[in-house]
Amino acid sequence: MEKVSQARALQKNIHISSRKAKLVCDLIRNKPVQEALTILENTNKKAAYFLKKLLHQAISNAVNNHALNAEKLYVYKVVANQGPTLKRTSPRAKGSADLIRKRYSHLLIVVSDDANEKEKEIKAIKDRMKKRALNNKGYSAKQRKMNEELKAKKAEKNKVKSQEPKKVEQKTEKSKAKKGN
Repeated sequence: MEKVSQARALQKNIHISSRKAKLVCDLIRNKPVQEALTILENTNKKAAYFLKKLLHQAISNAVNNHALNAEKLYVYKVVANQGPTLKRTSPRAKGSADLIRKRYSHLLIVVSDDANEKEKEIKAIKDRMKKRALNNKGYSAKQRKMNEELKAKKAEKNKVKSQEPKKVEQKTEKSKAKKGN
């Protein structure tokens, strides 16, 4: 059985827009957890409070559930996805109304203790792509058919071109013969 090197924590329906939360997420991505915690403590944003709590949860999940070393952990992945949006109206002049969107987001933090995790994941994806390319030659059936048609057209053009230079050569030989006389 393979040892798990990741632990995650997820918090849904937090009353902050995902666009604002992503600003704070970008600050702590790929950082060691101790450095990420100090960044979050000193960041003056609403999302920093929620991400700090979530990071503590992810660390405790890693230590208690997956037996990972807390000192080696780093923030492998941090995501702020869009959640539900409550729509409210605000009265405006002449009986009209404006729509107010009260946005929510879902926050996810994944911590890992393996520093080469990203390289391994990228390598696995590249291997899968190579395997797929070998199986289907890198094309869908539609693309293969179009490529075959293009090759046939090119072959026809080459035949026409190969016939034309012969005519030109014959003319040049005749002109040389005339010049020689």
